[in-house]
Amino acid sequence: MEDLSHWPLVVGVYREEATLQAYQAQLDSWQAWFVREQPFALLRVYATPGSLAHPEGSAAAGKSWLAQNRPLLQRWVIGMATVILPPQDYARLKNMQVEKAFGVPGGVFASVEEAIVWLQREGFEPAGMQVPIGAADVAA
Repeated sequence: MEDLSHWPLVVGVYREEATLQAYQAQLDSWQAWFVREQPFALLRVYATPGSLAHPEGSAAAGKSWLAQNRPLLQRWVIGMATVILPPQDYARLKNMQVEKAFGVPGGVFASVEEAIVWLQREGFEPAGMQVPIGAADVAA
């Protein structure tokens, strides 16, 4: 589940393989964030290899959701930082083009520290805001 206590930064730390039900619930959470009608950013931390697994059916659900919600993503999301902690998975995913996939500024990082620096520079500063947490505040 995502932590909204640092809004406008949504923090998700994932350690276990998601079920399709959990994946759908995560997609549904976005609607609550969009109705706030405030710019926000995401810091997603995948802490284990299993947390990166996609449940069967999630690709189709995600593609459909993205097609319906891309305008809202582009309107409200100021940055999406994805941290991949397992080194072998980071090496495989580090070149993922977040902006191309989601239509918002984003990047893939090996550490929470790097992600927060990037979020401040690329997302929060241009929006006239400050990242509301430090790396020590993220229990990865």
